[in-house]
Amino acid sequence: MLKECIRVFETVLLKEQQKGHDLVLDSYIPSDGTYILVKPNGEMREPVDIKLNKKTREIEISDSQYLDKIKFYDFHSQLVSMNKPIDTKKVIHSNNCYSFFVKKDSIKSGKLTDEIIDGYYEVLKDPLNKKYKKSKETSNIYSQYEEMNGAVPLSDLELNHQWIKKHIFTFDGIDLDKKEYIKIFFETENENLIREDKRYLLPNIYNSNEYNVVLDNEIFGIPDNNMGMNAKKPYLENKSKKVVVPYLLSGDEVIFQRLFFQYLLNLASAGKLDIYIDTVNDEIHACRPSENPGDISGGYYLSVRKGKELEIQYQDNIIGYHQDLIIPFEFKNIAEFKHDIHPEYSTKYCTYYTRYELGHLISEVLFSNFLENTFYINNEDISITDTLIKNSVIQSKNLIFSWIKLGVDHGFYVILKRVSLNLIRSAILNGYRERAIWQLNLKWSLDQYFAEGGNQMMTCKREIVNRVNQKVLSLEDENWFENDDEYYYAVGQLAAYLISLNKSKNISQSLINPFLNANKDSVIKQRLQQLYKKYNYDIKCTNRRVKRMISLVTEYTPTEKVNQEMVMFGYANNNVVYQKEDNRNE
Repeated sequence: MLKECIRVFETVLLKEQQKGHDLVLDSYIPSDGTYILVKPNGEMREPVDIKLNKKTREIEISDSQYLDKIKFYDFHSQLVSMNKPIDTKKVIHSNNCYSFFVKKDSIKSGKLTDEIIDGYYEVLKDPLNKKYKKSKETSNIYSQYEEMNGAVPLSDLELNHQWIKKHIFTFDGIDLDKKEYIKIFFETENENLIREDKRYLLPNIYNSNEYNVVLDNEIFGIPDNNMGMNAKKPYLENKSKKVVVPYLLSGDEVIFQRLFFQYLLNLASAGKLDIYIDTVNDEIHACRPSENPGDISGGYYLSVRKGKELEIQYQDNIIGYHQDLIIPFEFKNIAEFKHDIHPEYSTKYCTYYTRYELGHLISEVLFSNFLENTFYINNEDISITDTLIKNSVIQSKNLIFSWIKLGVDHGFYVILKRVSLNLIRSAILNGYRERAIWQLNLKWSLDQYFAEGGNQMMTCKREIVNRVNQKVLSLEDENWFENDDEYYYAVGQLAAYLISLNKSKNISQSLINPFLNANKDSVIKQRLQQLYKKYNYDIKCTNRRVKRMISLVTEYTPTEKVNQEMVMFGYANNNVVYQKEDNRNE
């Protein structure tokens, strides 16, 4: 997988170079901090402040004329990791004599000292003896590089060393309280910086030089990107093979792989966390979670994050991915409920055209905005207090993620049907009756979209409401319930009315629980009888609607198992008992 992704990256990189673009440097985002460019004569240019806007993911810079130069210098001065520093005290974070990186609070707190500065330049002056002599493999790599590219430019190193010691503790107008970098670059020819960057890079780029092998005078080793080998952890080795490491790369290959991971890190820093590698058309589509990547003929999906290093948190194959829905999804107010308390719900009843839009709607409506934030975290790290919602999220998040991000249809609608009633039950138990109707409308719209009930869904639900209302309001006693749907809807209506008679300031929604959990009609009738006996003192003898509803429910015996969906619909919908009196949504 990784080799194919890097092949596509190489193709895209070459295409951009032919257009005069640098794919990696153009997308590179320097760390937050103050950047200082020092001219060859020692004169300091005006400091440049850089900050990444965490909302827009755009670079905010005080003087953009130097941005390209800063990107170049910063990119070629990075440590492979904090485990492989030049400064053994890990206070200075740069890798060559033309750069000097330090956190501002290290200056203010006194953590940065003259001794640490001198030690940094002593290592740069003689890396072979000061840093690499303990490892034969690392010494060989460095020696070969020095033979081909020459020794460290000592005159430049000494000049820059003295400049740092003279100025680093005397900067005026720079706020040292901020927890960000001061990065100093000594201007030089680009070739010099690239050469010194590689002087550091080649001995340090492999995960561990102990595992290096030499074939035809060329060194091969383990890359350090998302890879771990440790002599103290022998179980990481593959003992069944002659070569115990996962795979080996040459020097050129490992540098190019690092370039690919740096590109992915740039994208993650810009908030582009969804990466689609199209191996058919040799294209890379990088987008934010809310953006449309377009069509992918075939290849790989990578979910990336910026941690201490670039993290590929999830990877999967892609076959014929289309973000746009073949048929747009219509979210309809099937219950014809008037959202008086939350009128903003009504604006959501519209047409949705992409998988992301529908997925976001499902997260917002069914999962009360809890779903999308869990896509990239482990189940044990999900901090949702509502048990019904949490269990539903854990059951469904992988299948919903696959439907949205990978275009995998299998299992998507099945899992939505499985968890939707629990999510609606959660809304009712927490007192969110309008939300419950909103959720029911989405469930029914999904049923209709996936051809379960087809275009008759809207007509069917509305007819049930109309028939029950007519029978309750009728002056004739001959009209009785014709089917279980009417009955269970009326059960929900009657339960809602009786519970509304409770005069407590804080009515416990758990009063509806026995109805939502009942699996026998006898339990439902028994509970209704209990509620009636408890609150009938408040029911006027002249209230024909209540009498009629009780009569209708009492006389009907259902033939099928309890339809919890219709009970919830009846409970949450506008109550017929209050109809035309005060128009309340009970």
